[in-house]
Amino acid sequence: MKKRRPTILRTLAITIAAIVIVMALSIAAIKIYDLNARSQDLEFASRFGLYHPVDVGGHKLNLVSYGNDGGHTIVCIAGLGIEDMCISYRPMTDSLAADNRIVFIDRAGYGLSDDSLSQMTCDRIVEEYRKALANEGIAGPYVLLAHSLGGVYATYWESHYPEDIEGVIFLDSTQIQETTFAEGKLVNDHTALEILLNKSGINRLGVPNASHDYPDTASLEDEDLSNALSYMMVTESLWNYAMNSEYDLINDNCRKTWEEITVNDIPKAYICATWASDTDQKYIDARENVLKPYLDKMGNCDLVLLPGIHLIYEQRPDDCAAVIKELLAKL
Repeated sequence: MKKRRPTILRTLAITIAAIVIVMALSIAAIKIYDLNARSQDLEFASRFGLYHPVDVGGHKLNLVSYGNDGGHTIVCIAGLGIEDMCISYRPMTDSLAADNRIVFIDRAGYGLSDDSLSQMTCDRIVEEYRKALANEGIAGPYVLLAHSLGGVYATYWESHYPEDIEGVIFLDSTQIQETTFAEGKLVNDHTALEILLNKSGINRLGVPNASHDYPDTASLEDEDLSNALSYMMVTESLWNYAMNSEYDLINDNCRKTWEEITVNDIPKAYICATWASDTDQKYIDARENVLKPYLDKMGNCDLVLLPGIHLIYEQRPDDCAAVIKELLAKL
């Protein structure tokens, strides 16, 4: 037995080493596959003008623009977790593009933008928007077009840098007030494991690749192409450090924004969709007790009732565009 013990130990050591080597090679192969697939995705998006990275210091944000440079510059700000803004907003923004420049900037971790280890505070998010525009040479003043949580960042922006902004349209944006958000974090159902699976490339193994079999002459008006690009942008993001940080800081960002609102005369319009009922008393009360105080605190903000779903820009794009045009006419 004593003579066999070294053999058993050596066999065990060799087995463990072999397992470790196989695992390391597998992880490396998966990551190489992930990087190659991402490179193909970025090339695919670039072919249709949907990938244009701009450095904001340490990482790059995807900035996409189209339309008429001679008109107003409309900067679109996505809601929480909307990674395909430059696709899903277009039914609303296409009718504006003939006379105005439309700019989409994905926050860190969104769509085709880089991830970031920085804390996604409202001041950092706004500063990165401003840096992206400045570094791309897109001068203000801007018209902000913000959906959901993006409205918090738009409020912070126009309160702290009113010289940047000539108008704001809120698309069923987050309704903030002094007592809305408690101290601390929201319950975050996402885990560090999700980030690990995303960063390692393992997540991609379970995600079918968006088809790249489209000619360069294809148009974004092609529903199949738009859906493929949208799917690609969503699956590129999945879950990452920046999105996790943004989620954890929602309470703090909303509270800070509320406390630092500065009343001004910048023309604004708030499109209210989910609270727009004229018959349901709870929504009437919510508008009166929550929404109107928020709008009054910002100053010069019209309330527009447009009943519908939270993604009102997808459900009623023409009606949203009409409200935007009405505000632009005042500028």
